[in-house]
Amino acid sequence: MKKRTLIVSLSTFLMVSSIQVNAAEVPDGVWVRDGYELTVVEDTIKKPRFMALDKDGVLYVSVIAEGKILACRDKDGDGSYESVTPFIEGKDPKSRLQGVQFRNGWLYFAQLNAISRAKDTNGDGKADKVQEILGAGDLPTGKATGHRWRALLIHKGRIYTHVGDQGNATDEPIDASERKKIWSFAVDGSDKKLFASGIRNTEKLVVRPGTDEIWGVDHDVDMMGWEMEGKRERNSEEGQPITDHNPPAELNHYEEGKFYGHPWIVGKMMPNLMFIDHPDLMKYARMTTIPEWTMAAHCSANSLTFYRGNKIPKGHGDAFVVQKGGWNATQKVGYCLSRILFEDGHPYGEQKMVNFLKDGEEVLGRPTDCIQAPDGTILLSDDTGNRIYRLRYVGKKN
Repeated sequence: MKKRTLIVSLSTFLMVSSIQVNAAEVPDGVWVRDGYELTVVEDTIKKPRFMALDKDGVLYVSVIAEGKILACRDKDGDGSYESVTPFIEGKDPKSRLQGVQFRNGWLYFAQLNAISRAKDTNGDGKADKVQEILGAGDLPTGKATGHRWRALLIHKGRIYTHVGDQGNATDEPIDASERKKIWSFAVDGSDKKLFASGIRNTEKLVVRPGTDEIWGVDHDVDMMGWEMEGKRERNSEEGQPITDHNPPAELNHYEEGKFYGHPWIVGKMMPNLMFIDHPDLMKYARMTTIPEWTMAAHCSANSLTFYRGNKIPKGHGDAFVVQKGGWNATQKVGYCLSRILFEDGHPYGEQKMVNFLKDGEEVLGRPTDCIQAPDGTILLSDDTGNRIYRLRYVGKKN
């Protein structure tokens, strides 16, 4: 497979013209932070979504549209994946096969209404032992509406899972639905417990290195200012002065028993303007835990990984976040990989690492998931450009 490496500065990015390239190349116009290189390591998977690695470095990729999990192998050790074979297949695409995580010899995977685990026991590279741990009758209900992505985390003998709001901002009593909450179970599917609530759509849950803290990025609501801006005129010259910038996407530290505001409180204790006259607004505000960090409104922060390696300068403990990009702002925002800087367990800054938005208008990719590879690089999937990329630190040019 042909690869092309791209190392560019911002000034170079602004000068690049649009050139048609083959699928194995980094598209011209993608910006990469100085000192880093971006390469394509897999380009045959259509709509790769979430990823996981096993102890041998096999990369597992969920493909919702095909109801599959594919196993990618780097047979010659050159950093690219030459072999892509089905590990699990035959799942209904409507089941929304998404989250994947490798633990104790099993690949755990999540669907809208199921959490299962799979293992290859005969060494042929394909799962021949598949066990459903939680089914539709056990899990928090996930009807095929709204935000249908099931988050999955296995940590210290517990399964943590979440399905988002059935709409944009559903106003209902907190205990009226099992959606918009994080639930935990024992790994055998027993002992169901409510962990946290008030969460709109967190597609991936991760643990911060050296702790038992559970973190995730949560999508913000759409159309927050439409009632004032005028829905029909929102794309006119007047634009969306409120909706374009509100509310922010959130990086949250999820703690047991806490409430995170959705749908009534957004960002750092800001009322959702759709519910400005809600009789319980102040009660919900007093209950709300504010985000640890906020990102641009409508950037669709989709996934994150905490960096545990030493190949990125001062990177250990920082969070890398993919921002898939959204539809609800008049100017495109997101479409990037960002790095959120941590100190003493708390974020304090943010850097853009890869930008797939050329000249603020042309979308060259929509990153969906990111994970750390065993060699200390960052892998990120792009389910629109049909590529998996690797970001590597190579040192700044003199």
